[in-house]
Amino acid sequence: MVQMSSRSPHAGPGRPRRAGAWLVSQAAANVQGAVYGTVAIGVLFAAEDPRRVGYGETLEAAVIVLALYWLTGFYAHELAIRVLRGEQVHLKLLWRSCVHELTVIEGGLIPVLAVLIAWAAGATVAVGVAAAVWTTAATIIALEVAAGVRARPGPKRLLLQASVGLAMGAAIVVLKLMLH
Repeated sequence: MVQMSSRSPHAGPGRPRRAGAWLVSQAAANVQGAVYGTVAIGVLFAAEDPRRVGYGETLEAAVIVLALYWLTGFYAHELAIRVLRGEQVHLKLLWRSCVHELTVIEGGLIPVLAVLIAWAAGATVAVGVAAAVWTTAATIIALEVAAGVRARPGPKRLLLQASVGLAMGAAIVVLKLMLH
């Protein structure tokens, strides 16, 4: 388990920049949450039958899935700490767990934004859902490449790492193709 600070940025000048840096640090501390959130929503959209539902129902389902995933992660994180440390429930622990699992929502919002953009552009639900599935794949690849670049491997290892992300992203696309 990765430990992190749950302190929010201080008020004052430059607050948006500090808030952004704080959010990035939280995401880096629980990047697996972003992966889970992205994949959960990608799988939902891959399984979605856009001929039967509209944008409203599609987005409602996404909100419910993200909320359930976030609550599950929040509960599991909080429970794990209590079991490992023998702690009782307290507000600081609940807050830390809440912040730790926000990356699930952050990751899941990326494909949701693709659906919202498609809806705003007047595209069909099928196009919006397809955009979300491809956005999910691209997000997973981008996360893998970002991790690779940060580790500063040589070109061959970076390509290998990107291939892992590509395989994960391709699996979501293949699921969509298999189901529809």
